[in-house]
Amino acid sequence: METSAVRKDPSALEEALAGPPIGDSVALRRDDDGAVVASCAECGHELGPADRDPKLGAVMRERSIADLSPLNAVGMTARLVARHFYCPGCALLLAVNVQQREDPIMLEWRLDTGAETLG
Repeated sequence: METSAVRKDPSALEEALAGPPIGDSVALRRDDDGAVVASCAECGHELGPADRDPKLGAVMRERSIADLSPLNAVGMTARLVARHFYCPGCALLLAVNVQQREDPIMLEWRLDTGAETLG
């Protein structure tokens, strides 16, 4: 979630911090030191700094793509994997990525906190 509005208007970050979770599973908040962090929207477990993908602070479980749908059993089950990412605190499902088995974790978003503008 990169936004130039954060850089131009520091109050946009504060609005995001006070607003609803991002999707159903991740919320933004400030930690005890004032840094912006991503946390589980259900239990508040800290998933890491907001400038990196919160999946990196999650527990990952790889499953066969056939587990997602019986129709996938005739697909590339040896080549593709479904990676499920869970909150370590409460096991809330944060994300699911289907990708090639050998590929690294697919990083999808990070918040541009505009730190150079905010101080």
